[in-house]
Amino acid sequence: MSDKVKPETIKEEVKDLKSKIKVDELPEPYQTIFALIGLENTLMIAKELGGTRHYFPKFESLFRDSRNQMIYNEFNGSNYREIAKKYNLSETRIREIINEEHN
Repeated sequence: MSDKVKPETIKEEVKDLKSKIKVDELPEPYQTIFALIGLENTLMIAKELGGTRHYFPKFESLFRDSRNQMIYNEFNGSNYREIAKKYNLSETRIREIINEEHN
């Protein structure tokens, strides 16, 4: 959240709006967001981020760094194929990850 708006302030504003909002009248993408996190959180996102563009990386990317560290730690000098199968990656990608983590 931006540092100029406090979450508590947004929560108070949203509380007042909740009773005035009809969920089935929410525009997309708010319908999808509502289905995932509920009305209050959807309204808080709309209040804070409405009118802006945001990119959310794929879910898997949240864990990429720790996955790469695990691959590096499991590498024994010759087990490229086993690691590639375990993590559903190519052997080439495993080699790249090991080289990146080594440096």
